Amino acid sequence: MSEYFAAAPLGNSSVLCVGGITRSEAEAARGDGVAAGGEGYFLFLADETAPRQPIRVLARFFSPLEAEQLCRLLSGRPA
Repeated sequence: MSEYFAAAPLGNSSVLCVGGITRSEAEAARGDGVAAGGEGYFLFLADETAPRQPIRVLARFFSPLEAEQLCRLLSGRPA
């Protein structure tokens, strides 16, 4: 699987990201009700001023193609 990653600042210190997550982040997301198995691509929020703080997983992509398309959109490249 190719690794896709993109990030877009939302203001303040929040960053909207597309990418993979760690197993512990997936476990925390499951506790928040997100179906996260640890593999695949996710949409999540991170705090760029506190990189050691937990991320907030918003969604899981069904396929790498969907993740790639959003990465292109966030980076300003045509899809």
